Amino acid sequence: MKKTLLVAALAAGFAGVAHAESSVTLYGVVDAGYGYKAEKITNGDVTIKTRTLGAQSGVQNGSRWGLKGSEDLGNGTSAIFQLESGFSVGDGTSKQGGRLFGRTALVGLTGDSWGTFTIGRQANAGDAFVSGFDPFQTGWNQASSNNTFGDVVFRRYDSVIKYVSPDFSGFQFGVGLVHSDKKITKNGNYIYKVDEKTGKTLYDQPLSGGKTTGVTFGFGYNNGPLSFGASADIAKVKTYGLLVPQSKTMTSWALGASYDFDVVKVYAMYGQQHNGQFGEDSGSYFDSVSDMKVIFDNGKEAYLGNVIQGDGLRNQAWLVGLSAPVGEAGKVLFSYQGGVLKNKDVDNLKFKTHAFSLGYRHALSKRTSVYALASYAKGKVKGFTNGSVKYKSTEVVLGLTHKF
Repeated sequence: MKKTLLVAALAAGFAGVAHAESSVTLYGVVDAGYGYKAEKITNGDVTIKTRTLGAQSGVQNGSRWGLKGSEDLGNGTSAIFQLESGFSVGDGTSKQGGRLFGRTALVGLTGDSWGTFTIGRQANAGDAFVSGFDPFQTGWNQASSNNTFGDVVFRRYDSVIKYVSPDFSGFQFGVGLVHSDKKITKNGNYIYKVDEKTGKTLYDQPLSGGKTTGVTFGFGYNNGPLSFGASADIAKVKTYGLLVPQSKTMTSWALGASYDFDVVKVYAMYGQQHNGQFGEDSGSYFDSVSDMKVIFDNGKEAYLGNVIQGDGLRNQAWLVGLSAPVGEAGKVLFSYQGGVLKNKDVDNLKFKTHAFSLGYRHALSKRTSVYALASYAKGKVKGFTNGSVKYKSTEVVLGLTHKF
């Protein structure tokens, strides 16, 4: 049950004029579980085993609280806003790097006949038009499609101006523009830090900062048993600085579809990333092995993460899955996802991964549900002198979600 508060009732705490057509809604999700995860990484004669057992936060859904509201401006137009904060149930700390409203922070205008304009921190087009074709909705820890697709199907951008069309008999499209530019110029010797090993004073760069420009766009169709959608992100990232200047353009795209046969719903997704990973919000099977050091034919040693990620990267990912109702309150979820991560500038080096996940969710009420997850993933990096790096991971979780 969402708690809707008239703005007039909040007038004592917020300055301004209240109107009967205005409202603010407090909402949230509290998700916690208890789980076991075992990982094994093998690199030649080196084996690393990690076992984790204990309480977890935000397994099925990321725990959050938020405020959203609207004001009727007349002629079918409304002003809207949304502020959403992620947190950990385990220790009460904020997520998304400690931001107060790290999940969403936006304000805009909307109309039934012309669509919605918003500005602020918000998700890419993949979240609206592709992420729903993952049976696990890009959640459920190891089962999330973010682990193979990266941020293609879901990521957050700062300073986005976004437009989403109205629903045209099931068809909808959207586009968002990303632009941020910060340049810092310094004159004279600015002390940056003192090297603890050499005792030498290091100086800051006279020019620093960065610029990000990009676009995220997509479309989808949802009418009857058939649904499909596609999205793409293009971002150019430039780092200012005379010492280590960087500039590159990253692209990603994904598409998906589903069909509901009533007794079972089937899903499929496919996507690619080129020239770098967008990073920040998503986990990755590759992250578990990126710190492993390998030796190439020329005798050079390097960490996998430094070799594969960045310029020249190409990531392909795919997923098939299904969901089926169990009685009136239960639902079974299953997915298989795979991927190939490689770099065109590094001969024959590639990371292949496969993951199988089975989940069950049972609704105790409209707002409360329990869930269970069992997932197995494996991967292998090959293409270098000293053998291959192998990765295996098994995860089991039981949890509870409450929405308000």
